[in-house]
Amino acid sequence: MLGGVLTRWPFITAGMLLFGVLGGLAGLALHTPSYSISLSLIKRPVPQTVQTSDTGEAFQPGDLNDATLLATLLASEPLDRAVERAKNGLEQFDPKTLVEASQLEGTNIFFITYHSPFSAKDAISFSNIWADEINAYTKRFQQTEARSVRITLQSEVASFEKQFADINREILEFSEKNEFLSSDSQVAAILAQLGQIDLDLATARIEAKSKTEQIEKLTEQLRRQSPLELQLKNAQEDLSNLRSTYTDSNPQVLSKLQSIAYLEEQIKDLSEKKDTDLEYYTGTPLGNQIYLDIIQLTNEKVQALSKIDALQKLQEQASSRLKDLPGIINRYQALQKKRDNILEGLSLLTNRLKEAEIYASGAPGYWQVFQGPDPRLVIENSKIKAPLLLGIVGAGLGGGLTAVICLLLSHRSTRRSVIECCVATRAPLMGLIPTVSEEAEYEAVKNFWITSLSPHLDGISNCMFWTSGLDQAAEHRFWRHLGRAVMEDEMAPLRVRNLDPEGHWSADQTLAGLVWLRSDDPIPCHLFRASMVPTGKSRSTLENVDYWISIVANDKESVNHVERSLSVIQSYLEPCDGTLAWMSPAKGMFRRLADFASIFLAKKISQKSAS
Repeated sequence: MLGGVLTRWPFITAGMLLFGVLGGLAGLALHTPSYSISLSLIKRPVPQTVQTSDTGEAFQPGDLNDATLLATLLASEPLDRAVERAKNGLEQFDPKTLVEASQLEGTNIFFITYHSPFSAKDAISFSNIWADEINAYTKRFQQTEARSVRITLQSEVASFEKQFADINREILEFSEKNEFLSSDSQVAAILAQLGQIDLDLATARIEAKSKTEQIEKLTEQLRRQSPLELQLKNAQEDLSNLRSTYTDSNPQVLSKLQSIAYLEEQIKDLSEKKDTDLEYYTGTPLGNQIYLDIIQLTNEKVQALSKIDALQKLQEQASSRLKDLPGIINRYQALQKKRDNILEGLSLLTNRLKEAEIYASGAPGYWQVFQGPDPRLVIENSKIKAPLLLGIVGAGLGGGLTAVICLLLSHRSTRRSVIECCVATRAPLMGLIPTVSEEAEYEAVKNFWITSLSPHLDGISNCMFWTSGLDQAAEHRFWRHLGRAVMEDEMAPLRVRNLDPEGHWSADQTLAGLVWLRSDDPIPCHLFRASMVPTGKSRSTLENVDYWISIVANDKESVNHVERSLSVIQSYLEPCDGTLAWMSPAKGMFRRLADFASIFLAKKISQKSAS
């Protein structure tokens, strides 16, 4: 087919010239001037110095990767805003078709390019406006992110402030309920109070004991100051005076003795009764004074005992308070720790909120102009490029169209290429047999025998030639050449078993180097030949075939016949192992070139499939 196309080269050349000229003219007609300018931007790192506290990480907008940053350069919003600001008539075009963006590999430098359809001045002006809008767009992007974070932080700060107010109220209620302010001072105060109570209690006890001892001594002394004893003493004195005048039988003496006995009896009774009211011992000035002293000491003792009771109650209260204090302190410290945690979180969120507000009000953006547009670098597009490209495309289309028309209007020859032969057998190329002359055929068959066939006939493997693609004359020549090559190489004939039904193909039994056997012949044989599927029991012979080669002539009828026959034979055999092409010579230089290209490609493809 390639040779047929190349033989019609004058028509193809004319088609290429015609359509090439038409393409060039179309390019000139469609050509519009444009002015290109590039501006470089450098990626601005997100600043990390905006931090209002030493704790936690400062808020900062997300750092975008290079692919995302590149997308911001071609975003529609900044481009539309730039078109609106420029007012240069760019609305009539699609702005996205006039801009480009790229990155300098391995750096943070990006380029934006504008192809102005108007002038160089417009290219410079619009590129500046576009760069400003790109940076403003990324600033708004950061501000939007910061405002979103600010809303969240405001909600969190309000929640923490409520928690802080609640914990403060809880601490105040706890302090009022438990009368607690500070652990250290409160413990010290209670310990000091207990010490003072112990001191006062000891003093009160000593005082009460002292008063008791004084009362006991005065009571004993008071008991000795009884009026009865005074009366007894006086009566005894009177008795002494009476006895100095009268005898004991005198009635006055007897009366006095009776009075003395009565008084002694009274004194004895009083001494035996310890609970006798002390008022019985009063009546004398000294007794009265002692009685008054006892009354005063008794009152002082009662006061001391009352003080002891009060101090003991205070001691019990202070001890109970001291015992309960560790639990109160732990609960108070837990509340304080909770408050400190809330305060720490509130402080951290408040600082993050301040940082978010800074970015929400004035974000820096992601871009900074690295090199502005230089008027010296404005590039005006070539007036030759578009017509030249359209001319080349037109020439290619014209040549292809002419080749197709030539093939449609003329008949293709029946000759087929080597590649088409391999496609028909679906197997790689194993050998070529050019039919230029008898000697050339023999040399090719001999080469095929030595390089490809002989190594496989090792007495173990069985090989079969499928010859449906050859006519009888060509096949007889093939077997004659093969027999000659075998005799020259091994000096012994080669057995070949014919699997075709009787009468379908007659082998030349006179050929030197070959011995033909029928399909039912019991003599062992490792080389088979068939041009059709064997019949009956002979078909079981195909089970012994290890590999098989299809011989195809490079003409239309042979290729078609092989394609049809393979659909049947492959029902019994594995896919074909190789193609042996029976090649008729090409006529004309272009056909020979096409043959050369086809053979070269077939060999390369076969080598790759073999490897």
